[in-house]
Amino acid sequence: MAFQNSEELMVIAASMYYDDELTHEQIAKKLHMSRVGVTRLLQRARREGIVQVRITKPLPIQYELEQRLQKTFGLKDAIVVKARGSLDATLDAIGQAGAEHLRQSVCSNCRVGVGWSTTVSRMLPYLEKPEKLTGAVVNELAGSLMGLGNPYSISGAIAQMLDAPIEPLPVPVIVQNAQAREAILQEATIATSLNHARQCNLAFVGLGDVSDESILVRTGFMSAEQLSALRQSGAVGDILMRFYDAEGRHVASPVESRVISLSVEEIRRIPYVVAMASGSTKLEAVLGAMRGGFCHCLITDTALAKLVLEHA
Repeated sequence: MAFQNSEELMVIAASMYYDDELTHEQIAKKLHMSRVGVTRLLQRARREGIVQVRITKPLPIQYELEQRLQKTFGLKDAIVVKARGSLDATLDAIGQAGAEHLRQSVCSNCRVGVGWSTTVSRMLPYLEKPEKLTGAVVNELAGSLMGLGNPYSISGAIAQMLDAPIEPLPVPVIVQNAQAREAILQEATIATSLNHARQCNLAFVGLGDVSDESILVRTGFMSAEQLSALRQSGAVGDILMRFYDAEGRHVASPVESRVISLSVEEIRRIPYVVAMASGSTKLEAVLGAMRGGFCHCLITDTALAKLVLEHA
């Protein structure tokens, strides 16, 4: 079979591939050429418009939003779940997505950092150990002591699921004064845990807002008046009790000298930080965190993702 030019060859190869559904190997035999040559012909046919592919259905909205979030904020990953009929149901879906992403992201011999948060805690029912995982360690990224227990902390459950040791920070995230903080940090186990937390390869955190309904007010760590003062200073959110403004710049809080958690720069140095957030009240907190480069992956819902992109 002889052809007048390479364009004819491209058309025939494309017809065999798309119409007759032959493999590259089968086409190569029929045209007496190499398999690599067939691949190059088909690629060129696409480039030159001889073959045009048209997708007749729109992309799923979650996928489209994920791609836009990654492109807009330079994220490594974005995971968007469909918003449900209630915030509670949506948080549950985000928790499931977070647990699956943890399973896919964790690796042997890595340190997994966990910050306590209402959203992060929704991962609990869906935690599942990856296959062939060894040598992982779990670190708490902020003081986790809260009265008789902390319902928002799942670091212990993650460690149990991974069959990994945990290095906890069994102290309040905010202590009484700066002197108490310095004394606590002199304790060898606390100092070691905090130092190892700085070496995490992977971290899962929530993003707090500064509204009067903030978890910080509900847990009694800060008063509504203190958060109001922070808002007036430009704060829009917090990550591990470190506050930031709309551009992701650090905003010193009245309790800064009493906080036991990683600093802003230490958070930024973690290679892969996953932030989880849902609800319209988190809009400014998410935008500030994205602009400040605090995280590499955002797990959120379609409603909040659309809001974030509209205001970006």
